[in-house]
Amino acid sequence: MKHFSFTSTLMASLLMLLAGLMPLAGQAEVPFNITPLPSHWAPAQLSRSLSFDMTSSYTGQQYRIVLSLPHKAAPATGYPVLWALDGLASVPFMEVARARPASSNDSAQWRKKIGEEPAGLIVGIGYASGDPFDVNARAQDYTPATTANTGDSFSSKHGGNEAFLKFLTLELRPLIAQYFALNPQQNTLFGFSYGGLFALNTLSTAPQHFQRYWAASPSLWFGEHQTIKLLPARLQTLQHAQAITRVMITVGKNEQYPPSFASAEEQTKLQTRTMVDNAEAFARQLKQGGPAGIDVQSQTLADHDHLDMLAHGARRVIEFAFAP
Repeated sequence: MKHFSFTSTLMASLLMLLAGLMPLAGQAEVPFNITPLPSHWAPAQLSRSLSFDMTSSYTGQQYRIVLSLPHKAAPATGYPVLWALDGLASVPFMEVARARPASSNDSAQWRKKIGEEPAGLIVGIGYASGDPFDVNARAQDYTPATTANTGDSFSSKHGGNEAFLKFLTLELRPLIAQYFALNPQQNTLFGFSYGGLFALNTLSTAPQHFQRYWAASPSLWFGEHQTIKLLPARLQTLQHAQAITRVMITVGKNEQYPPSFASAEEQTKLQTRTMVDNAEAFARQLKQGGPAGIDVQSQTLADHDHLDMLAHGARRVIEFAFAP
């Protein structure tokens, strides 16, 4: 009965979207000490998008899911899907890049351009707290179990990535498939920072769930660089992985080699975490020892810091995910 109520709510949301009445998952908070606002000012929302909250039986966490709707009908094979972690932070960046439906007011040239762009569905996975980055929730969900020093000074709970993967593949994906025709052979996982770590850990341990991966500034330092240390052994299993087709790993040069360090503490942190060296090493090892035919690309961008890589990746991953 609980599941019926939830799916009925989602269908009602779809119908309200068509009527132009789609509400937000929550109301906007009024800042402190502000003059009362006009009653007709409404919470901001993304166009052609839906959101809903759900609780996972695997993680116990409550998530806010954001759906950026396709601009045209699904191809015969179904929609390719972009699964975007930290969805409340990443999806807004994707708005500038995703295709829009053509209208009668558009020029013939613009309608032709829109018609040629592949359609796809974006599923942003955020948290019901409403925070763009829910620091503690994502630390628990996106990191692997470890007996080593986590290196994380902000959060104390980690190691829930296996439960989170079950949420994605056994709860969320089947739910979305009830309402959209999905292409099971074109799932892209996008993650930034801890999300990038989750993407690469999933690639190297459970590659059957996604075919394409974009890891932006992956936190491979976690657990004393555990994920990259385990990669050589895991590559033996990956030799037979048929699912993976494309991998992009990006990092900002300033994440390890800035023009100057703000403090001695920052210098120690960046030189210990070795973000650039780790990202480049993971890409290099995957190219050399990964499955035959896999397209592995990496980029180290000058004058880019950690947060720059979220914006960089979110704007570019749509084409990466939806291209044939």
